[in-house]
Amino acid sequence: EAMALAEKNGLDRVQVMNMLSSTIFDCLIYKGYGQRVSERDHKPGGFALELGLKDVALVKDTAARSGVPMPVASVLHDRWLAAYAKGRGEVDWSAVALSTSEDSGVDVSAALAKAMRAVEEEKAAR
Repeated sequence: EAMALAEKNGLDRVQVMNMLSSTIFDCLIYKGYGQRVSERDHKPGGFALELGLKDVALVKDTAARSGVPMPVASVLHDRWLAAYAKGRGEVDWSAVALSTSEDSGVDVSAALAKAMRAVEEEKAAR
């Protein structure tokens, strides 16, 4: 969301992520996934979106059986499910950020095509 907001307001996605990951979010997880999101590098090889969808579904199921509300998990599940329904299950789970950009009117077709080519290349190499 931060990258979509920055881009819609004329800021460079990569520069914003560099600033964030060198200040308040200076840790490996933010740097790694921040790079993927800011550069729209969603090629497979990290953690597949379909696996993220499975995991958040398991969390929601456990929460429901336990009577524990999980409003953020519900939002995440819906976002991952929507991306999966668009055929993005095999790309890195960071590709869920493409939906946020799309929702804000940003054209992500080139980044999506690149990620999908990488999926096909990976399948062919197997």
